[in-house]
Amino acid sequence: MSIANVQLGITETTILAPSVETAILSVLFCNLDTSSRVITIYAYPTGGSASNGTTILKSLEILPLDTFIFSGDEKIILDNGGKISGVADVAAKITTTINYKAI
Repeated sequence: MSIANVQLGITETTILAPSVETAILSVLFCNLDTSSRVITIYAYPTGGSASNGTTILKSLEILPLDTFIFSGDEKIILDNGGKISGVADVAAKITTTINYKAI
């Protein structure tokens, strides 16, 4: 298993774009600000894009100094070229930690 940390920006920020088939085990979004922040998370296959509007995985508001954990019984499997990305309403306030494993 591997983890990666990324700070979301105000434009689409890649959280993970694997070069091999990969299982996403969990993703944590931590709001480091003293104000609530809104994020939008995308997941799409090779050739997809966040701009087509059909790839939204989740949009939510995270309270100040709180963490949202995206996990569950069903895992997201990304093929080579797939991507998980996100956008925040303010840059450098949401730290993302993703736990993943190549399969």
